Amino acid sequence: MENYNVNSVSKGMENKKGDKISKHNLNELAYNLIKGDIISCVLLPGMAISEGLLITRYGLSKSPTRSALTRLKQEGLITSRGQQGSVVSRIMLSDVQEIFQLRLLIDVTVAKLAAGNVNVSKIRALNKDLHTKSKTGKRNNMSDFLRANHRFHRYVAESSGNQRLAVLASNLMEQHERIVHLGLAKQNRRQDFLHYHDEFVEALINGDGERAGQIVETSLRKGQEKVMKALMMGSTDLISVVVKNLSLQ
Repeated sequence: MENYNVNSVSKGMENKKGDKISKHNLNELAYNLIKGDIISCVLLPGMAISEGLLITRYGLSKSPTRSALTRLKQEGLITSRGQQGSVVSRIMLSDVQEIFQLRLLIDVTVAKLAAGNVNVSKIRALNKDLHTKSKTGKRNNMSDFLRANHRFHRYVAESSGNQRLAVLASNLMEQHERIVHLGLAKQNRRQDFLHYHDEFVEALINGDGERAGQIVETSLRKGQEKVMKALMMGSTDLISVVVKNLSLQ
């Protein structure tokens, strides 16, 4: 597992005014690094973690590490076990179900509100980036593909004009990405996924909220069916990952 050296980088970092990086920025840097590794499952669900481990891994000092841990616990990505320490929160079967249920409510509403309010050039550029990131099909490019997908949907959510909905939608996307990174949704669906995106973009541009909502709902229901089937049946090569990293009670 590769170690980062945040301190050696941050000591030489200056902002545009020539000032050294602030405590706030160090806290944000630590938070984003650790959260990114949780979302991408570099830090696997159920993995025991501690301040000491994170300080060593990322080259952090105590203050930003503690700040990041506090925020990640509040977000439910890290679970405290008292004297036994903390672990990266497990992904339970009920979590998968709840994430899809919430996305069906929130993402469909977001799509309807965003229709007719997107910038045509911006939404086409984001969709083009998705197509570009999908071309290699290599597993190590999944993160790039998912980040492009997140940028696309974050922009759609922001175009809804409802910032609270946009925040909820973004948080749900991050939770959904953990499932994908574990391998529960890697079932060669990229071409179907991109076809859905192309239709979705046209509906948004044309201001067809009902069509945009229908496309999102159909895509989410198909995705939920495949993920749940993989979990319940232990299909493809996922069984070892499921047994080791998921709590299915």
